[in-house]
Amino acid sequence: MVAGRVICFLAHLLTISIVCLSYALGFQTIAAQPGNANRKASASTTKLQMVRNIDLPEAIVFYGVESMMEHSSSGDDDDSSLMLRPGVVRLINECLDVGTAAILLSEEPDASEISARQLFLSACDLSLDATASSNIQKIIEGHENQVLHFRTLNSHFVCPPTNDYDEESSDDQTDEEDESIEFYNLQSNGRSPSPAFLLDSLRSVIIDPRGFGGSSGFGRGQWVEPRRSPMTARTVVFIAGDRVSKNGIDVAEGEERSTVKDRCAAGRAAGCRVIYLENLTSDENLPVSIEDDTDAMSLCDAVIDSFGNDNAREIQPVSLDAISTPGDYWLNPPNPRDDVGNGVAVDEIVEYFRTEREMEDALSDSGCVVVDNDVADEEISEDEMAAILADLDAL
Repeated sequence: MVAGRVICFLAHLLTISIVCLSYALGFQTIAAQPGNANRKASASTTKLQMVRNIDLPEAIVFYGVESMMEHSSSGDDDDSSLMLRPGVVRLINECLDVGTAAILLSEEPDASEISARQLFLSACDLSLDATASSNIQKIIEGHENQVLHFRTLNSHFVCPPTNDYDEESSDDQTDEEDESIEFYNLQSNGRSPSPAFLLDSLRSVIIDPRGFGGSSGFGRGQWVEPRRSPMTARTVVFIAGDRVSKNGIDVAEGEERSTVKDRCAAGRAAGCRVIYLENLTSDENLPVSIEDDTDAMSLCDAVIDSFGNDNAREIQPVSLDAISTPGDYWLNPPNPRDDVGNGVAVDEIVEYFRTEREMEDALSDSGCVVVDNDVADEEISEDEMAAILADLDAL
């Protein structure tokens, strides 16, 4: 009798211990009572949800002055009348907020980084929003954490420092260059459609990569990745049509100039996303207009008519969230590809254009001149002809 009571007491004590342990470990028991079956069924149908990683652009590239600036109605057909396109200021300010690099590329033969910077500053002065222009000037004035960069065919690319300089650090802890970065440094031989100039420009810029997470920083982790250059798959290139003066002459005419289709092909070969800025309106008062290339449009990932405006509170057609991966225009990151979408080897394309252009330069420097047969006959005198015939008779 006593033994039975002891066994019953121990059984109850073991049950209570198991229940307490279950609650301590975070488990819940559902009593087998009427009405609890539905609750159990609803609890079992709960699905797991995953946050999709949103890759914001690590760099945006304005390939050509035409993609960033436009001519004002009151001005000449030279660069003095250039002003920033609406929405460029807002887009660069977004880059400043999230740490995205912005690069302006110029393939003008006589352009330099200083001249490109001065051209941008003069365009800021002609912009409609003077306050926004002053903010842009602050962005390009500082060397550390600089957002807007300028690159030309005459730029000499070097490895940027990967560590921030700290005044309180010791003398031996200075900025270190990433020796793994290699540059082509082909200057004019690396212009589009070769991707060498575009790739060198991206490799010469250093950013602080963002951690894994959703759009606008939602759910983003605090993973700290070493500083590096922007990835081409997370780079968006903006291009626009070639400028044409009011008399119908192509401003960029010449054998040493690249066209908008060449710039588009270079962006695709480098493995970047390419957006074409279409010119839908034509103002007769403008001294220079933009001539669109439908063939180049077919090669781009998206076609837009403007960047929007500089009001950050309005919904814009182009923002960093819109051109993210995935975003409003594409879902997956791109790969290096040709005009028909086939995968390409970037180094082989760069080497092909380098060889072809070096051969052209060598032929032009040799001074070989092809003379017409009629002109050659007129230049030969009778005495020279008689000497030639005498030599033939001797044979």
